Amino acid sequence: MNLSDADLDFDDLDRDEWAIRDEEVRRYVEQTTNSVASLVRSTIGPNTLEKLVETHDRQNEPETVLTGDADEILAAIERGDGFNDPVAAFFVDAVDSMQRALSDGTGTAVVLADALVRRGLDLIDDGVHPNVVVTGYALAASRAGSVLDDLVRPCKPTDRRMLRRVAATSMTADITGEVRARYADQVAEAVASLAEATDGEWLNTDDIDVLATTESEPAFHRGVVVRRRPNPLEEDEDAHVEFDWEPAFEGTLKDAGIVIMDDEVSFERTATPTAETQVSSPGELERERDERVHHHRKFAEGLADLGVEVLVSQDDVEDSMQSALTQAGIVVVDRARYPKSNVYRLARATGATVVSHVEDVTDEVVGTAGQVHEVVHEDEKWTLFDECDGSVFTLIVPVELDASASRRERLVSDAVEVAAVAAIDRQILPGAGAPAAAVMHDLRRSTPGSGRERLAVEAFADALEDFLTVLARNAGLEPLDAIPRIRTAFADGTHAAVGLNLETGRPQNPWDAEVVEPRRVFSQALETARSIAEQLLTIDAVLHPGVEFSGFVPEAEHE
Repeated sequence: MNLSDADLDFDDLDRDEWAIRDEEVRRYVEQTTNSVASLVRSTIGPNTLEKLVETHDRQNEPETVLTGDADEILAAIERGDGFNDPVAAFFVDAVDSMQRALSDGTGTAVVLADALVRRGLDLIDDGVHPNVVVTGYALAASRAGSVLDDLVRPCKPTDRRMLRRVAATSMTADITGEVRARYADQVAEAVASLAEATDGEWLNTDDIDVLATTESEPAFHRGVVVRRRPNPLEEDEDAHVEFDWEPAFEGTLKDAGIVIMDDEVSFERTATPTAETQVSSPGELERERDERVHHHRKFAEGLADLGVEVLVSQDDVEDSMQSALTQAGIVVVDRARYPKSNVYRLARATGATVVSHVEDVTDEVVGTAGQVHEVVHEDEKWTLFDECDGSVFTLIVPVELDASASRRERLVSDAVEVAAVAAIDRQILPGAGAPAAAVMHDLRRSTPGSGRERLAVEAFADALEDFLTVLARNAGLEPLDAIPRIRTAFADGTHAAVGLNLETGRPQNPWDAEVVEPRRVFSQALETARSIAEQLLTIDAVLHPGVEFSGFVPEAEHE
């Protein structure tokens, strides 16, 4: 297969060809990485553009996704037709693991990886061996770590002011002004409170839940919101059973005892059926009913004796059991299965222990909530367990439109994850492109390595400049003006950290502008990009995506 760079079109490749090699594979890798990067390049910086993706949701139903978030774009494509190209699939899978760990930096990693691959392939075309490029990139990445060490500042896990800055920076691309500041305050309070409860050793962000609604003011609760909604049968116009929208109790319960069950309220281990208790006559039916009512009443009275005021159940609680509990003054919150993890978060918040059978209910499994009250929010019924002793928090974030609720929940949840990374690592960097600019300047000032390795180090610095160019262009700036100004600022030594003011195009000190990010976000993006480039630059053959292995029969060398 002899194709020149000018007429190489991989869409027209003969699918009978099972592999491409050498120069063709390099062009194939370059085209593929650029295609993936083009999907998310416009998500870099605060002035992002959105993509409209026709895909499928997690239930495999058709879905249209409008988003400017790099991870959402890639995830939507994977849920749809996916990345059938092997290089693209590898590329996206590599950055996906980073997103799951950090909830940030996907776009940065993709754009940097594309630039490193492109710059590395240029060197290989000029005769530099791929292994030399990989070695030079490793030297540059090692030097980058030292540069970031000098740039980093400490961040205490309970420093609300600094965590607020981190959260606000992570949300810059989607919202601005007072709304962003309000969300950042809530995130900082939740993360700092979680750190205070754990001495900052480890932060389980699963214990910080975010709920967006158009019917509420911003709120920070130490506790859990148990959400319930009608099932499909109850929403049907012809349904015989309707969802109970009426509150289970009036007002607010104070210092309420809580019992949590993850199974139905059953008495099978107590009332063991025998052949004699099988219902075969009206009399036996009456006796069986009386026995069930007796067990229900006895259970309800036992709960009341333990000081229980609220029974939470993942399953439905039958009417006769509800009646007995109500008569005993106990509120029933059943069908608490959305999401399923909420009952376990509630247990951690209240100090309760989740049990599966009525015989397991003792005073040792009872928890306490400082306040409990119910409200109806849009199409859900909320029971709020607040002022709990456990380190479990719920953020209520107001939105203007129902359609934007899920996106805002994800946005604020990602900000929680990013702020938690800063609190756990206790290290932050200046934002606004300052880490990339600092590493770029250092590599060009004192290029490590020798011989051809130095060429690879310089290519690494050029890739970082490519990233800054994307950042400037997305802000509507002229890169030919903005990038030289950064170089001049380093030469003048006017700033300890040099970032790009995306409004004026002039250099700025991001510390002064309060634009900061966890050190690990940029460090991991850089390392992920380097690792991807290392593996893609050393490929010398790619099996064509259309090959059918079942139809491939190797020829024997000797008959």
